[in-house]
Amino acid sequence: MTCNYKGVPIFYTDQGKGAPVVLLHGFLEEHSMWSSLMNDLVSRHRVIRIDLLGHGQSGHLGYIHSMEDMAEAVKCVIDILQLNNITLIGHSMGGYVSCAFAKAYPEILAGICLLNATPLPDTPERKQLRKRANHMAQSQYEALVRMSFVNLFDPMARQAHQPAIDMALSKALQTPVQGYIAANKGMAIRDNYTTVWKNLSIKKAMILGRTDWIVDAQLHKDKFESYCDLFDIIEGGHMSHISNQKCVLKAIQQFLFLEK
Repeated sequence: MTCNYKGVPIFYTDQGKGAPVVLLHGFLEEHSMWSSLMNDLVSRHRVIRIDLLGHGQSGHLGYIHSMEDMAEAVKCVIDILQLNNITLIGHSMGGYVSCAFAKAYPEILAGICLLNATPLPDTPERKQLRKRANHMAQSQYEALVRMSFVNLFDPMARQAHQPAIDMALSKALQTPVQGYIAANKGMAIRDNYTTVWKNLSIKKAMILGRTDWIVDAQLHKDKFESYCDLFDIIEGGHMSHISNQKCVLKAIQQFLFLEK
């Protein structure tokens, strides 16, 4: 199914019955990243998966997709489905979009969960990495995506989960160059959502990977654990839904059934 946001299609799926849970994928991913968790989640919840701007089957809007743009595209789906009291679960970039959504529409949220994601903005070093990557994307896109993707897994995880990694990489390579550049620029200019996160009165969770080199789990434990209803550091790196699927599902289910 699709909705129309500023003239471009936003693809989504809608499965199950119960309290609504909206799943937002990360950079170079799309809605199918959640497939391995779906049977368990839809057994008790209405689960909506959305392809963010420039990813999957959704269209793109020029060469900058801000987190606010992406959040508005998510709101387009929410409005069509007439949802309220939703729980957002976002992986990586999807977590940044979830924070932008929470800033704009806290009144329709029941909960928010960041999976390998952070309320913090990019560091200057990270912004420079994104700038260099966008330059490389214009001439060496496939090599860039392959290198970037493989670096998200340690050697042990690559060996243990090679089929799932290969499938995820094949999806990543289908992301158009414009979608890559626009999302990378949007992440580089995203706000600091720390105050938003701390002030939200809904239930909140962070699920982080112990060896994630993008989101420092210990730093986030020090900064944010006291502002979370659930804070869980699990084994693995940035792609926890692949390298530690069982623990991710357990933590998400625990969060969904928390009372606030």
